[in-house]
Amino acid sequence: MEPQFRILGPLEVALGARPVALGGRKPRRLLAKLLLHAGETVSVDRLIEAVWEHDPPAGAEATLRSHIANLRRSLTASGLGALLITGSPGYRLQVAPELLDAVRFERLAVQGRAALDRADAPAAVHQLREALALWRGPVLEDLDAPRFAEAEAARLDELRLTALEARIDADLALGRHRELIAELEPLVDTHPFREHLWSRLMLALYRSGRQADALEALRTYRAHLDEELGLAPGQGLRDLETAILRHDPDLVGASGHDGSQPAPADHPPPGRGPAPPDALLDVVRRVPMVGRAAELDQLRRMWREVRAGARRIALISGEAGVGKTRLVAELAASTSDGAIVLVGRCEQAALIPYQPVTDALRGSPDAGDALDELPDAVRGRLEPLVDPHAGRPTVEILGTGDPELQRSALFDAVGQLVGRMASRAPVVLVVEEAEYIDQASSRLLRHLARNLPGQVLLLICFRDPPGNRHPPLLELLADLEGRGVADRLVLSPLAERDLEELVAVWTGEPAPTGFVHTLWSTTGGNPFYASEVVRELVDRGSLDHADDAGRVPRSVRDVLRDRLSTLSDPTQAIIGCAAVLGQEAALDLLVEVADRSVDDIVTGLEEALQAGWFVETGHPWETTYAFRHALMRQAVHSDLPAPERQRLHLRAADALEATGLRRPSDLAAAAGHLRAAGPFADRQRTASVSLRAAEASADLYAWDEAVGHAEAAVAILDRDGAPPERQGEAAVAAAELLRRSSLDYARSIDHLDAALGHYRVAGDEVAVATVRGHLGRLLSMHHSVMDIPTALEHFAAAESVLVDGEAAFGVRLGQALAALFGLRTEQGIAASQRAVELAEGMQRMDLVAMVRSTQASHWYHRGQLADAHVVLDEAWTTVQERRDPHLGWETVTAPALVNNVYLLDPATTEMWCRRALALPRLDTIGHAHRGVLDQLVYALAMMGRLDPVRDGVDQLPTDAVSRRLLLLQAGEWESVEASWERAASHDLEHGDLLNAALNAYWLGQVRWLLDRRDGALGSLRQALDINLGGPQVPGELMTRAELARYLAAEGDVDEASEHLARCDGILDAGEDWRGRGGHVELARGAVSAARGEHAIAEEAHGRAMAVFTSHHLPWWRCEALFWWAHWLDAAGQPERAGAKRRTAGQVYEELGARPRWRSRVAG
Repeated sequence: MEPQFRILGPLEVALGARPVALGGRKPRRLLAKLLLHAGETVSVDRLIEAVWEHDPPAGAEATLRSHIANLRRSLTASGLGALLITGSPGYRLQVAPELLDAVRFERLAVQGRAALDRADAPAAVHQLREALALWRGPVLEDLDAPRFAEAEAARLDELRLTALEARIDADLALGRHRELIAELEPLVDTHPFREHLWSRLMLALYRSGRQADALEALRTYRAHLDEELGLAPGQGLRDLETAILRHDPDLVGASGHDGSQPAPADHPPPGRGPAPPDALLDVVRRVPMVGRAAELDQLRRMWREVRAGARRIALISGEAGVGKTRLVAELAASTSDGAIVLVGRCEQAALIPYQPVTDALRGSPDAGDALDELPDAVRGRLEPLVDPHAGRPTVEILGTGDPELQRSALFDAVGQLVGRMASRAPVVLVVEEAEYIDQASSRLLRHLARNLPGQVLLLICFRDPPGNRHPPLLELLADLEGRGVADRLVLSPLAERDLEELVAVWTGEPAPTGFVHTLWSTTGGNPFYASEVVRELVDRGSLDHADDAGRVPRSVRDVLRDRLSTLSDPTQAIIGCAAVLGQEAALDLLVEVADRSVDDIVTGLEEALQAGWFVETGHPWETTYAFRHALMRQAVHSDLPAPERQRLHLRAADALEATGLRRPSDLAAAAGHLRAAGPFADRQRTASVSLRAAEASADLYAWDEAVGHAEAAVAILDRDGAPPERQGEAAVAAAELLRRSSLDYARSIDHLDAALGHYRVAGDEVAVATVRGHLGRLLSMHHSVMDIPTALEHFAAAESVLVDGEAAFGVRLGQALAALFGLRTEQGIAASQRAVELAEGMQRMDLVAMVRSTQASHWYHRGQLADAHVVLDEAWTTVQERRDPHLGWETVTAPALVNNVYLLDPATTEMWCRRALALPRLDTIGHAHRGVLDQLVYALAMMGRLDPVRDGVDQLPTDAVSRRLLLLQAGEWESVEASWERAASHDLEHGDLLNAALNAYWLGQVRWLLDRRDGALGSLRQALDINLGGPQVPGELMTRAELARYLAAEGDVDEASEHLARCDGILDAGEDWRGRGGHVELARGAVSAARGEHAIAEEAHGRAMAVFTSHHLPWWRCEALFWWAHWLDAAGQPERAGAKRRTAGQVYEELGARPRWRSRVAG
């Protein structure tokens, strides 16, 4: 006999008709918690919280084991003991889903609603009655509403009411309207704000011939709604009222009752369907919506695709008040098929990381349920975002690895959570007010969008303007629209005819003559402005003349000021305090900031609620109030006198600090309030909290917010004349955040320079040396700030003070890196070897792998190619073990560059780049990802694979090396010449000899193409001189080969022969120079032809062609054919020369080369 587990009412376990004795209260709470997560392992910590909530006794774990044993004995007595399984890190109840009444209820409810949607009312009634019969009372009624079940109980109760409403719809479809009246009347008393129930009561009364009673029911609901919330009934109910007054025949079916075919789920009849599961969406839906039929149809089509398993993204933009939120609310109300609706809002200058996503998840019981289903490690990362009681993530949870990796892991965890919710039901994720989105949230949404699970519709709403001027939003839009994965809906102001309909809906009658035109002219067709104007005039009873619309202030701020002035003084003060706290205000904080009694606050809030200023968001764990519209909060906040506003911000900070500032969001908010408090806040305190907020934001990889807090602290300490050590610490913190995030290297250097000055004043030698080490590494990292001589000076000063540990390792690695760009090969080899020794002494194989790329580059420079290949292969093994994208990028940099540029082996470069791109989360490290893409694009262009090149190049910065190569291949030689000339000059000025030599080499090539031969030879000789000073053997080889063929063409055979001989000497060392060997053979062919050694020239050109072909170098093949044809002409073999030119022309044609290239071989 199968057991039955019941939670829809008192907790019960039964075998047939016989109940199973479950023992005392605590074993029953344990069983309840395990049943809510049936089939999953629930950790000991979560079970302790379930049994004792937030007050566990000493030795709680041992006591828990005793209760588990008692529960196991109770189950074993009925033959069910095997269902309770012990497993790390806790316990699992292995119960088949169909044995739990809640699962059976949901399945039957879904089947019933599906039957109703396909017009099978009898089946719907049967299945829905069977589902509802499983309910014996509130969820876990005998356990007094345990906190651990609050979210699930609320979800199930909402499903019960939805199922009840659907069953009533089915009974109406079967003509049972008279019987339903007795059921509906007590239901509307119990659930006075469920508009659907009121609409069904009105319809049942009307069909029973009681039209007056139906209209009286609406009047009762309208009065109750106005008294309690200051709101009006929704559009659906007003449409039903109009239909009743008109005796609309659609209200009565052919058989005298409601038509048996309900409206499709996408188009619910008036009042049908639950209100949007978000308080603000619920409120805005009570405002009429007109003129948005096309946009709503588009969103509903997308939603149907999502329900079928697709993933869709929509960007909804328009000016403030144009109706973005209203449109989303209408769509949310259409999702009556068990969808999960998540709503999060951005806030201006909040500096709270991931605020919209955090708000969306914390406001959803489904998120909590899905979170409980995830692995502990993933749950640990998410709890600071989802659980309002969680503090900052601990080191044990987040680990101590690369911060970019940790941020990526957090982003992946959010994706897993959304995916888990989508596996239960289709998800609508709404991000409101995205014109204020922070950088961290923008990056998180970009990551989520790239990995969006099926059955998810992502809606991003933003005001535009100012959205088109907000960089984090622009980056998000560029990514989504650039990849073509998002639909854009731009909401325009309403036309005059739409406003006419809007006024009629508000007033119930046609507008006075001329009124709509004046209203349209005054408000510009903005539905929010227009609605506020009409609402105000209706309240005053003055909607009689056209001039009424013109007399209302054009600015909504003025409308809101008028409305605010009608409230009592205490309520106005409370609204001002709430505006200081933000878009949403928690009741406990509001009490502290307003400095009034709870009773006074509650009284004022009730008045504000009735006046339509707030909506109660209703989180189960705290009472919060949100402004009905962001414009309302902004208007109030800006109208507060500055001293009063600053004092209120200080109170807000005090109130937040009193809570302990355990959450990153609290730290960020407190820092913002202290800074907004201006002179009323202690500056040292403000700086300290700002630095703590920076650290907390960095822990969540919210780099922009972290930098904002840190730089604010730097400025405050500077103005306050703080001690130099304190200013130095803040400056280093800001600099490190800018470096780690790669947001702005120049600003990072500015902060380090300032820190250096502070520590020198303080006389702290170790701190000075540490900062100089940071400066040296920064000056060697990126061409935008590179200054190799200065970097080496910093390292030389630091190494005498920092002799061991990770700081010394950083100095040695920095020296090796600076020597790499400064072409000080032997110095770089010594520094990299010392860095390896320090890393090995610390047993840090990750640091060993990190230095290998730089070490290998120096060996390449010395011509030891095989040795370099070996250490890079060893480093890659470490990368594969650790799956570390940052380390992978460091390792790939050297072989990608060397194979592309020096060895002419783009296929091997592609292999290395594909390896790196296959690493998890490389795309989250912006500069690393772009660097790998740059080398990959270069390799693909060299191999003539132009289509994927064009796809990738748009993601690269304008100064990327591959962009210059593509310009060269596009025949824009003059532009490339100017670009390479500027680059070479910049590199020389900043001591970057490695890139100066490369750019001089490329400059020589393009000048030869432009027939500026003296300039070409001069650039190549400059490149050779730089390479010889390194030494930089690969650069020397390719520069001498190019000089040899150019000098041969100019008739200077002696110098050309000298360069060729040195090339042969390098090749004779036995290293594998791959495609570059073909370049040397091409030079040999040119020199031999100039000497008149035509047979040798013929063989050399043939070998060059073979090498270029085997290494996938079609552009070089054309170059070889061009030079071969040139020397065949000189040798008196025009027919063969013509054949070579035709072959080159065919290859250029296959490459899609521009006419400028093809003209080289035309004659």
